[in-house]
Amino acid sequence: MEIDLLTINTWKCDGDYYNRRKVLAAGLRQMSLTDRVIFCQECFQTIDGEVDTLRYLSDELNVPGYFAPARRKLRSLDGSTTDCFSGLGILTNLPVSDRTTIELPSSPADGGRVAQLLTLELTPGKSMLVVNVHLTHLRNQELRIRQMTSVLQEISASSARYRIIGGDLNAEENSTEIQLLKERGPVLYSASHWVDHLLIIRPAAEPYPQITGSETVLDQPDAENGLYPSDHFGVHAHLLVPD
Repeated sequence: MEIDLLTINTWKCDGDYYNRRKVLAAGLRQMSLTDRVIFCQECFQTIDGEVDTLRYLSDELNVPGYFAPARRKLRSLDGSTTDCFSGLGILTNLPVSDRTTIELPSSPADGGRVAQLLTLELTPGKSMLVVNVHLTHLRNQELRIRQMTSVLQEISASSARYRIIGGDLNAEENSTEIQLLKERGPVLYSASHWVDHLLIIRPAAEPYPQITGSETVLDQPDAENGLYPSDHFGVHAHLLVPD
């Protein structure tokens, strides 16, 4: 079984929000993904639910979306102060058997961080846990390590055969945090660009899944308006799951 994995930080309501999200949806449609898991961070949603990045993408792509609210605060949308979330979201057309959200260690300067976990049923008796994360942006290596440790502890309690972490870890591939995560995971395969990563945690026994190819995506401006989908580029990987 082949699964498309993709992670993209959707950049809240910043920039030319309404046009940006159109560009993002168009870019995702052009990729013609099949069985897919799309990890989204900084998913903007107003408290009244009237403006909702993940719901918009779900509707445009005709793929179910699962939202985890986080980091509620006042933000500016088109010049108006808006009470809203900057949450996490996963878009997937694979069956979901369980979903949960865990709070991560935080600091007064950057609270409300969570991890989003979905268990997907690939075939009868074969499940995959996908974990969507957005770690602290603060220059606080210790806090990111504590957040990653919390995620790994939660993953270790899962009975899922396969386990994947995707998201914005606010740490580059050669950083101490990422190297420590790869060691503790342990990580079998990874695909990265800047601070955005897809990480395949090694199962307890073979046969192992594998990444057969990866690329940076959503990295070009729109031909008509010159907008980029986000201030981040996306990371796309092809996952081959053993039969």
